[in-house]
Amino acid sequence: MNRMNRLLISASTLALTTAPAAFAEDIIWLDAITVSASKSGDPIELERTGATVEVLDQEQIERAPETTVIDTLSKLPGVSSSSNGGLGSSSTLRIRGLDGKYIKVLVDGIDVTDPSSTQIQYNFGGLTTTGITRLELLKGSSSSLYGSSAVAGVVSIGTSAQPVENGTQISGFVEGGTFDTWRGAATIASRSDRGGLSFTIGRVITDGFSSRAAGDEPDGYQATQLNFTADYAVTDVLTFGVAALALDSQGDFDEFGGDGTPPFDEYNTTETRAIRAYAELDLGAFDHTISGTFFKNDRVSSSNGFDTPFLGERRRFDYLGTYDPSDIVTYSFGFDWQNESYDSGADNGEVDTAGAFAEILYAPTTDLDLSGSLRLDDHENFGTHVTGRLAAAYRVSDQTILRAVAATGFRAPSLYELHNSFYGNQNLDPEESLSFELGAEHQFGGVGFVKATAFYTEIDNLIQFASLFDNMGNWIGGQYQQVTGTSVSKGIELSAQYDFSEEFSLYGNYTYTDAEDATGARLLRVPGHDVVVGLSTQFANGLTGDLNVQYIADRPDEFGTVMGDYTVVNAALNFAVTDTAAVYVRVENLFDETYETSAGYNASGRALFAGLRARF
Repeated sequence: MNRMNRLLISASTLALTTAPAAFAEDIIWLDAITVSASKSGDPIELERTGATVEVLDQEQIERAPETTVIDTLSKLPGVSSSSNGGLGSSSTLRIRGLDGKYIKVLVDGIDVTDPSSTQIQYNFGGLTTTGITRLELLKGSSSSLYGSSAVAGVVSIGTSAQPVENGTQISGFVEGGTFDTWRGAATIASRSDRGGLSFTIGRVITDGFSSRAAGDEPDGYQATQLNFTADYAVTDVLTFGVAALALDSQGDFDEFGGDGTPPFDEYNTTETRAIRAYAELDLGAFDHTISGTFFKNDRVSSSNGFDTPFLGERRRFDYLGTYDPSDIVTYSFGFDWQNESYDSGADNGEVDTAGAFAEILYAPTTDLDLSGSLRLDDHENFGTHVTGRLAAAYRVSDQTILRAVAATGFRAPSLYELHNSFYGNQNLDPEESLSFELGAEHQFGGVGFVKATAFYTEIDNLIQFASLFDNMGNWIGGQYQQVTGTSVSKGIELSAQYDFSEEFSLYGNYTYTDAEDATGARLLRVPGHDVVVGLSTQFANGLTGDLNVQYIADRPDEFGTVMGDYTVVNAALNFAVTDTAAVYVRVENLFDETYETSAGYNASGRALFAGLRARF
């Protein structure tokens, strides 16, 4: 069995998916399992897990009305986002009020967060759903398994399209639409008795629209991406594997102050290269996995005739051991080491971090599953940090599950926050967090469910950018500083689904979030209220339809302003022409709502896309 993703989600951080019903087939607990396994190795039933994870498979992703991963994820409960313009612009995902610097992002097991960014995080702006076969969104603190930064959660992205049965498949799609946008991809995937491989190449190009609300110059984007995965069983107990990705992109952007200064253009170019190689040794009750990863993100930001380079690199080594002596208890343990560096020409920095962890899964009865994990991180600049997590899932009946989680976490200051010549502060200390969540879920005989989850996270010594002013009140710069005290993000997620028939399914979710720093100031761009309602249809003649409505309200932004509320409607129709080919139409922002997810930056107006998808 391929364990490449066993480093992604532990059993103490998995829960029953509450993906929008627009994507859902019949939802049942019996035999439902996770595709990316826990640290314990083998997949486990979702009903036996403690915390919350949302899962979207390839069919659900392809049926979604949204183009980008960030827009798709933002329809899930507890998730919001903001972008400084259209496709390719700087974009931030938030989980339960906490932004990208608290989110670990993995692609085929590779950490793709950028060590050269302001905070170590991933920019979702150019990531479309092209070539993606699985999305997993883990919510809640996971530092006890992933170390620094995994305070809000983990996004795990899978691209492998290897067939379930032996043979070779070729698939692809082509799509065109508004803003002279074109997308396409081709995948070849194969499987044999000993292993398999998957290779995808995708291309997107768009003229775009003006990022700045006050501008009129379109900001375009183009990118080419390659994803490759392969595994081969040398013997019955030894398997080797590899995952690799490459991205070349260029996107226009607008500075906060305007639409660009003629005759110069403002644009970013990015070259990303990453590879992960691993070996698995399966000795029955005792399994071992070792892996090595290299990641490089080489960016250049061109503004007003000046080019500013940003080079971020990560080298990582992991070992994972799993001992599974019985059906009642499973032990997992391991260690890892990584080196991260950044260089912007004028500034640079480098840091080593080593970690060790242990996890136990314990099922004392057939209705109760407990899990605990503990991790020690040794940071070169900030010493040792111990984080832990406890989770429980209790099946009250065949229809009802109760869940509870308590966890601690930490985030070390980024290299940029420490070393940047203009804004850095080498006196910063790590942020430390404490989080809790309680959840309950009830199924209605396979035709629907209701779910409620209350969450609470507090962060001590929050790091924020603070503006500096002279005696006359003029802005003279800024610096990253510690907000002394405890910052809190708390709220509740509600979600439900009901299948009226085999053809029609209605779903909805609501998230209330109250996120403030230690001074009482609300965290920027976090909506107080986030509502999603949708309808999914599926007919015997091969026609499917998905429509969702999202309402966002009560968002603070810079300078004490409150951004306007908005309602956006997206829709999609898919028709299976044959067993292997389908045509589809998607409309984003169906009613052409004018709105902003970041103050002063445009969001897309009505956009129509049509495409053809085929498999051979």
